[in-house]
Amino acid sequence: MKTEFIVMTAPAKMPANCKGRYGKVAVCEVARGVRPKMISERAKGMVRIVTLLNPLSMGWLDMRPPCVSDSPASKTAYARALRDATRLCRGLNLEARMNASAQHVD
Repeated sequence: MKTEFIVMTAPAKMPANCKGRYGKVAVCEVARGVRPKMISERAKGMVRIVTLLNPLSMGWLDMRPPCVSDSPASKTAYARALRDATRLCRGLNLEARMNASAQHVD
């Protein structure tokens, strides 16, 4: 089965006395072309969850794509985790492609 690594995000459930917004960030290995509906091992197409960071304060974070860039625009825990997860995902996908091409050569 061909797999790929993706970054998934979701809101985190917190008690009512916690003020602010909280979220979770995960790097997941999924079947190629499948986007699971939830961050869970039970989700259809999910192979495994590589890392899960939960709960993370979003602060005043704006959810538009610039928060994923490498520039230190936002210093919230959620933004840092999202940047780190994106870097990890790129590295894992690159490593998987290199292993696949090495197997074709042999």
